[in-house]
Amino acid sequence: MEEHTDPMRQAARGLVAWQRGDLTALAELLDPDVELMWWTPGDWDCHGKAEVLALLTERVSAAPPAEVDLTDVDESRVLVERRHPALDGPEAGLRPATMVRFRAGLVVQMQQYRSRDDALADTRHGTR
Repeated sequence: MEEHTDPMRQAARGLVAWQRGDLTALAELLDPDVELMWWTPGDWDCHGKAEVLALLTERVSAAPPAEVDLTDVDESRVLVERRHPALDGPEAGLRPATMVRFRAGLVVQMQQYRSRDDALADTRHGTR
């Protein structure tokens, strides 16, 4: 499979760059209409590439990104999971996970969950 259509490779490349504080590689992967959705709908939700990048830039400036593991879920989705529980903020004590959905080589949705189990359960039930 070519790299531009391989979500796992694309996610890994973007996340490695983000962990170094470089959002350029990640920005290149985002669809203009990308959505970043919190596990509870509300103020944390972002709609559009500019909003998503603003939030990720804010997070990088506040603290280095957490170490994550990637799981190839299917041909269009990759699960990104924190390796260690968050120490503070709204995620304190949790190991949040984000289901990243690709279409035509670009990230179109990032749905956040409290845990890997929540993300996989939602995937099995087809609710997102």
